Amino acid sequence: MIHWTDIDKSKEGILNILNVIKNYEKDGEARFIAGIQSRNFSEYKIQQLICIVRERLNMTRRELLRLSEIALTYNKLWATDDNNCFRDADKLFRKIRSTLKGTKILYKKFTPICRKNVPNEDFRPSVFVKSTLAYAECGRGLYGLDSYPDSVTTLYAEMGAYFTNVIAVLVICHQELVKEAQISNDAELCLQLLNEQCKTIVGDMKDVIGMLSKEVAEQNDLLKRSKKTGSLKAFAQEGFHKYNIESVTRYATSRAVESGAEFGLDDIEALYFVNDHQKGKKAKEIMNSFDNFADKGRGTKMDTMAIAEFVCWTGLGLAKGYRYFTLTYKGSYNLPQKKSVWARFDNFKKADPEAAKNGGMESQFASDFERRISQR
Repeated sequence: MIHWTDIDKSKEGILNILNVIKNYEKDGEARFIAGIQSRNFSEYKIQQLICIVRERLNMTRRELLRLSEIALTYNKLWATDDNNCFRDADKLFRKIRSTLKGTKILYKKFTPICRKNVPNEDFRPSVFVKSTLAYAECGRGLYGLDSYPDSVTTLYAEMGAYFTNVIAVLVICHQELVKEAQISNDAELCLQLLNEQCKTIVGDMKDVIGMLSKEVAEQNDLLKRSKKTGSLKAFAQEGFHKYNIESVTRYATSRAVESGAEFGLDDIEALYFVNDHQKGKKAKEIMNSFDNFADKGRGTKMDTMAIAEFVCWTGLGLAKGYRYFTLTYKGSYNLPQKKSVWARFDNFKKADPEAAKNGGMESQFASDFERRISQR
């Protein structure tokens, strides 16, 4: 072999290959025909190349779909399960190895064979320079593709589809590499991403329900590390894309529990009111004597209206607010079925659908509960 097929495993290496392929787009037909003529491909070789290109096209499409999915959230999250996908060159190149392998095969196939003046091994030219598909000088043929057999036209079309997908893969890689580098150098943005992800995690109670307790929080390694760093902003910048989802979930839970404890909130209260500890303290006081704010319903059951009003007053949303109530109520009344509480909301929506649509229901119910508090 007298030509290199190596690609520099870096952001610059990806950009170089991207530019080579885009150069082919400018006058691809002429370069393609020049390559066919210089290598004097037989019909058998053409058919073989068609199979190779189609195989690589399918592989590249799969890689494009996989990368597109990762890229949707990769640089929007402080921690992912695909850390360093667009930072670590070896890891990134493993993810697109089928794409890159296909480019190496094609550019090598369309590189003119030269058996004279074989260069020193250390100075071998790259196929991404010497191939007719790349930058090599190539003459303009007198005849276009319409003068060639159908198999040649088919190969040209398949290569066009393949290169379109290769460009899409490399563009995603380059864009995400640039974005990640920018974020890594911005401590303020790293902190923002960390806080946003923690907020989202704690807001999704099913992810953190098994990680409750101040004792567990105190043992969390990531929380200890953040304190040792001295600055949360510095910790956020240092840890960007270095931890997986499970690690940051435990960290977010531990951080929420610890900060809530400083306001006298227990584990559940700390998680539900992670963004408003003062509201959490007030909710705690109300739940400790909720029976005083409610009217007795039928038999030993509490009036559903008091529950509906409280749920809206919490500001947690209907489903989450109701879960908080059922978890923390310790009064003497029997709680009504959930559908009875939801019937209060449904009645309001039927009476005033416009207000219900614009958040008027929650505001009205919350105001009514404030009045209950002021009257006690």
